[in-house]
Amino acid sequence: MNIKKKRTPRQRTYINVPNLFTALNIFCGFLSVLQTIEGNYTTAAWLIFFAAVFDALDGRIARATGQSNEFGLQMDSLGDVISSGLAPAVLVYTVQLKSLHPPVGLILAFFPVLFAAFRLARFNVFTLSEGKKSDYLGLPAPMAGVTLASCVILYQSVQWDLLLRMLVGLVPVVSLLMASTIHYEGMPRFSIREKGFNRLKLILFFVITALFLIYPDYVLFPVMIFYILAGIGRSVFSLMRNEDDGEITPIPKEPDLKS
Repeated sequence: MNIKKKRTPRQRTYINVPNLFTALNIFCGFLSVLQTIEGNYTTAAWLIFFAAVFDALDGRIARATGQSNEFGLQMDSLGDVISSGLAPAVLVYTVQLKSLHPPVGLILAFFPVLFAAFRLARFNVFTLSEGKKSDYLGLPAPMAGVTLASCVILYQSVQWDLLLRMLVGLVPVVSLLMASTIHYEGMPRFSIREKGFNRLKLILFFVITALFLIYPDYVLFPVMIFYILAGIGRSVFSLMRNEDDGEITPIPKEPDLKS
């Protein structure tokens, strides 16, 4: 007589749809590294993009199905270190950075991995203590990874050497932005009832998606640069406005998790 063992609640939290999407995120990052080693740079870059898509979906699915938990948060962040830190680092090093003086290229290539790990560790600390926010403190690691990958995608399409020179400068810039205190917008809420700024974000999202579907190789990199500059511009404007009002915007303090 076969007796089926029931999974305990603790076991069931590990095996669910959101974590499957997180696993796909990690798998895309892993495949990207392999494709870079094989010399398939465009494929490797697109795999970083798809990893970011799976990363965006796993959290939304978890919240929609009530399956958000600390294990999923930690697994998601560990996956992002691979797909948004390691995979882009290996790609940009192989495509351009290894042509620099050995220590310089190697150190620059390590930046995305190091700062992605820092960014995600900080994100987990704040999320566990304060809950999920509608915007992000510092450039999200997947956006940093996609920025570097999209530069490679565009270069493979147009073969402009200027893009390779830009890539060298972008690596430290996006890495430092991950560790910054600049606020970046999150995804829009997909609801027709939403008004105001979220409605504008929703319109922009659909316009950009339509353009991306028509010209994927050419649209992605400019959109990522716009996203980065928009976050910087927003922070500068907020700082100037606070100075005019005689206020100083406090830098968020790291929560005390000892209690």
